[in-house]
Amino acid sequence: ANALEIDHQTGAAGRLYRAVHSKLGDQDPNFLNAFTRHLLRAGEWQQAQKRAQAAVRIAPEDQEAWAYLGTAWRLLGDAREDWLCDYERSIVFLEVGTPDDFADRDAHIAALQSVLSRLHQAHREPIQQSLRKGSQTPGRLFGRPIPEIEKTQAALTRTIESWLTSLPRQNDHPFYQRNTGSIRYTGSWSVKLRSSGNHVNHIHSQGWISSAYYVALPPSVAAEQTSDDSVHPGSIQFGQPPSELELGLSPRRTIKPRIGHLALFPSYMWHGTVPFEDDQPRLTVAFDMRPAFD
Repeated sequence: ANALEIDHQTGAAGRLYRAVHSKLGDQDPNFLNAFTRHLLRAGEWQQAQKRAQAAVRIAPEDQEAWAYLGTAWRLLGDAREDWLCDYERSIVFLEVGTPDDFADRDAHIAALQSVLSRLHQAHREPIQQSLRKGSQTPGRLFGRPIPEIEKTQAALTRTIESWLTSLPRQNDHPFYQRNTGSIRYTGSWSVKLRSSGNHVNHIHSQGWISSAYYVALPPSVAAEQTSDDSVHPGSIQFGQPPSELELGLSPRRTIKPRIGHLALFPSYMWHGTVPFEDDQPRLTVAFDMRPAFD
């Protein structure tokens, strides 16, 4: 069914998905996610909502299922999209304090840029990742015995856990209800995008909170925005589903990057970046987190 879907044979894919659903029912969240993805693309939004709701009932921490449910609610004009995504409160852009042992932010950023540049050995992006025209550091970034990275991680943790104290308490909300006040890292890496590079819209299935920390920006991205209505090159955008779903939906919120600042957002939030044209790269540190005591 998935192969037929990729080959744009939507009708044939739908027949297979329904045949499998008649046998499996609403028991397997991975199957339900695939079926929901098909239903969204096929324009069957009410059915997509039902299958996504079934998925989150049996797997309440499944980030992909929540992303699809939020998309179905948006397409149906359901106010629960705003409840789930909460674009103004659950997405934040924070300045990170200077880590210990650095004179100031510029000294820290320069040292971190140097370290990360040495770690970016690949000449193109890894297969099956969201980035296009860039490179990603292999393995986990945090945990390497490199002082600049260790001190950066400590500064990021302080910033994040301070922010957690400001989040609302909502016991029925899939994002807010998991807040224990502290985090553990489940993945970490650095991305270097070159000219025309970007991240396609995606989510992070292994996280609770995801992130982007800006270490270096090319002049075209760092420049002042010329108009409130323009889409600034290199910006990060939220709420727009992947293009392969063919839904034609626009982003709900866009943030212009700044060096030394950190974007945080729910891992089920669709996000991607706007391409830029520049000779200099766009360098970030990114990581996924889960509650420390879940």
